Amino acid sequence: MTATAAQTYLKTRARIMAERLFSAQRLEQLLQSPLEDLGREFELESVIENSASQAALNRAAERALIHTLMLELSVLLRPLDGGARGILMHWTRKFELYNLKALIRGKLQGLPFEQIKPNLYDLPALIRLPHDRLLRTESILELLRSLEQGPFADIAAQARRVYEEKNEPFSLDAAIDRSYYTGMLRRIRRVADDDRAPLQRLVGTLIDQQNLIWLLRYRFSYRLSPSETYYLLVPFGRRLHQERLKRLVNQERFELVIEQLPERLRACMEGVQDLLGAERRLEAETAAQARDCLRFSQSAVTRSLAYLVLREMDLKKLYALVQGKVLQLSDPLIRIAVGMAQHGSDEQREAGREDV
Repeated sequence: MTATAAQTYLKTRARIMAERLFSAQRLEQLLQSPLEDLGREFELESVIENSASQAALNRAAERALIHTLMLELSVLLRPLDGGARGILMHWTRKFELYNLKALIRGKLQGLPFEQIKPNLYDLPALIRLPHDRLLRTESILELLRSLEQGPFADIAAQARRVYEEKNEPFSLDAAIDRSYYTGMLRRIRRVADDDRAPLQRLVGTLIDQQNLIWLLRYRFSYRLSPSETYYLLVPFGRRLHQERLKRLVNQERFELVIEQLPERLRACMEGVQDLLGAERRLEAETAAQARDCLRFSQSAVTRSLAYLVLREMDLKKLYALVQGKVLQLSDPLIRIAVGMAQHGSDEQREAGREDV
């Protein structure tokens, strides 16, 4: 397939797949649907019917939804090679990093593989870690060293250095997350010129969202110092660059951080007073940016990445909705879990107008 044909194919596939994304009206319809109908529509019937316990059902539903995302990824990867393929592959490795963290926690607690395995995602072979071999390593350091020759090399090397220095799980987890995003930025430098700038804008938006959540959590929930917090951030976002982050980590109150944000982020965060509210607002802002990329970007790989970002958000909402129905939660509680506007609120009426 020629480069032009690959771009055309990918843009077409992304446009068709975008029709699966949930509007606010569609989420309302799903909320009103019986659990059995959701099971049939999203192929979750066996998950709902056969899970022996609540925990097993939750885990199985989550796995099924991630499996859906992996199938869609395989469609988008077909025409890609080189740096563009590497971008989508690296984005997807975030799910295998959940497995890596679960393996590390299991080793720290001395758990046998049989107890760890149910907590691992079943991912495609092209991004899957060798779980059995990793569990046979003698220590966390040996586990990380064994990954330094493969596709997780940059993440494993940075995590190992941090663990050698700090020797505690929190810093190791944070190092893995930080290295994941810096790895994404490195891969953007390898893509074609026409793809680089739009990818930098989209990935920079993702990094801004993650950085601000980390900053607020580390400073005001975990009470880390400004220098400790800054060390755990990725200083290469779209709007939150090094100097801005240095100013933000030195603020002593939550609301002062909000006041010091760049204009667009400050407007997005206006009135937010807690971490949960910040997460919801930032996710909505990231979704708006990703939707713009999906609709207007001339870069096919940027459109594809934007679709995957939005689809993951939707599948998380679907998972929360199914879980709420299984638990027989009230409508208002499910709305909170899914991030939907409460019935009859101004936000819901505004969303309804946007869907028309």
